[in-house]
Amino acid sequence: MTAVELGVTIMRPAEDVFAVLSEVENVPRWSRSAVEEKLITQGPLREGSRRRAVVRTFGGRTMTNEAEMLGFVQDRRMVIRTVGGGLTVDTVIDFLPAFGGTRLNWSVAFRLPLLLRWAGPMLGWWYRSSFQKDLDQLKEMMESGEL
Repeated sequence: MTAVELGVTIMRPAEDVFAVLSEVENVPRWSRSAVEEKLITQGPLREGSRRRAVVRTFGGRTMTNEAEMLGFVQDRRMVIRTVGGGLTVDTVIDFLPAFGGTRLNWSVAFRLPLLLRWAGPMLGWWYRSSFQKDLDQLKEMMESGEL
């Protein structure tokens, strides 16, 4: 397993940050790797909801994945797991009060198939370097009022 811890403090209340992240269609606006993201279950995002995403990968290719919301605590936490395929990704997003804003603690654990475990450190490095830029973009967009 390869684990990555990221974070950003956004000078907006937790309910605002949570509302933006709860609208999965917003993800391509702030994440460079996201091409499209859609909720594929009925109703608002909640525990048990599923979403489908098309994301950019290495070499300009794209990949489609599905994820399920395993945990959902309004304005406080989301727990998400990819489903299907050979790579399992568990994501925990905590929304914490911080200096008049919200601290997003974003933890990701990649469970690689046995034959690909050697690539774990490289995958962790790549994810950390690219996704931290996305979180910084989210911060900028939310603090400017664009999101």
